[in-house]
Amino acid sequence: MTILRPYKHYSIARFLVAFFAVVLVGGLIYIFEYNALVDARAETAQLKKQITTYQTDVATLKNDLYSMLDPVALQLLASQKGLVSEKRPQYITVVVQGNSSQEKP
Repeated sequence: MTILRPYKHYSIARFLVAFFAVVLVGGLIYIFEYNALVDARAETAQLKKQITTYQTDVATLKNDLYSMLDPVALQLLASQKGLVSEKRPQYITVVVQGNSSQEKP
């Protein structure tokens, strides 16, 4: 007489279904995470290019500012505008509540 064990085969089938479900879900999570990583790398590369562009712009602006504030260029501009350099300049005196204070440039 043969004894059949239907529950034994059922537990193996359940194990196989659960195993493939876990593999499928893990694979899908892996794919989504990989796509997120690729997007992050692309965005990082784009931001690095943008930072390089901004650094170049800042260097250009600093160069322009330093050339405008060059003492020789300022002396030339002052002479073109008819300004005279004073030997002993007098500063504005402000009186506040009976105290006198002197502003300095």
